Amino acid sequence: MIDFGRRYEILNSLPAYGPMYIPVSESGEPYYSEGYPVRLYKSDGTDWVANFKPGWSELAEVFELNDTSNLLVVAYGQCYIMDPEENKPISAFGGAYAAAFITQDRRVVLQDETGLTVVDSSGQYWHSERISWDGLKVLKVEGNLVTGIAFDPMFDSDEWVDFTYDIDSNILIGGSYGKTVKKQNWWRFW
Repeated sequence: MIDFGRRYEILNSLPAYGPMYIPVSESGEPYYSEGYPVRLYKSDGTDWVANFKPGWSELAEVFELNDTSNLLVVAYGQCYIMDPEENKPISAFGGAYAAAFITQDRRVVLQDETGLTVVDSSGQYWHSERISWDGLKVLKVEGNLVTGIAFDPMFDSDEWVDFTYDIDSNILIGGSYGKTVKKQNWWRFW
């Protein structure tokens, strides 16, 4: 029996038999090492295996987008917006996303070392301005606000600074480059 409601299946490895997998990469160039294998189901019930070229982190997940049949595939930090009917990505971005959070309205917030990317339920995405020099920690998503701390090497006394990012208005307060001003001792020149 064909399950027409199923959209994907994450595989443990590339299949040893059956039709050849299709390599999927950001550049469109063939990729033949094992990456992140996912079986994608078309609307007619048939399927195909995509071998996604991985990025540089441990984050590997697939997210269903509510307002479309497209999927967000995160292949070890590299993101692909995929239509299961097609074997080429609609778009690809990232490479080092380390964590993903789901908002109440089903948006996906992706975190890398310096900023955030928000993917809405239709597959549209945008990047925050740079939040940190090199590192984000203690992230929380509440409603439309993302809070956390960002690494800031410019001040000895407080290397981690607070930030708040509003994913609706795309406004950042704080962070390493934020709008808060830190007091620096006038006698320190280095």
